[in-house]
Amino acid sequence: MRAACLALCLAAPLPAAAHDGAHAPDVLSRIETATASGAEVTVRLTLTGLGGPLHLRAVNADGAVAAPFAPVTVYFAQDVTVDLTLDYPDAPPGIIALMLDFGAAGAGVVTVIPASE
Repeated sequence: MRAACLALCLAAPLPAAAHDGAHAPDVLSRIETATASGAEVTVRLTLTGLGGPLHLRAVNADGAVAAPFAPVTVYFAQDVTVDLTLDYPDAPPGIIALMLDFGAAGAGVVTVIPASE
């Protein structure tokens, strides 16, 4: 019995382990520019809606404080540009995982590699 269960688990495709709600928001994210100057990183991000309206409520990056911004709504097939500033206590890392928080719709991560100014 254990052998049959193990064989079934190994033969099942990975998506079988997923569940409803295990997805990212329906949005395409592009980093247009990212520049590091001292302990500050400025990012210009373009969001393209791929589904119903999404509301970008917050951004986070490990070790950084994100400057406040007004929440942004992205509709289907709409491009929205968002300018962000991340402040670090010291020099920023060379690679940043920027978490985009869309509230109840979920969150997504965008990799940012800032150029030095």
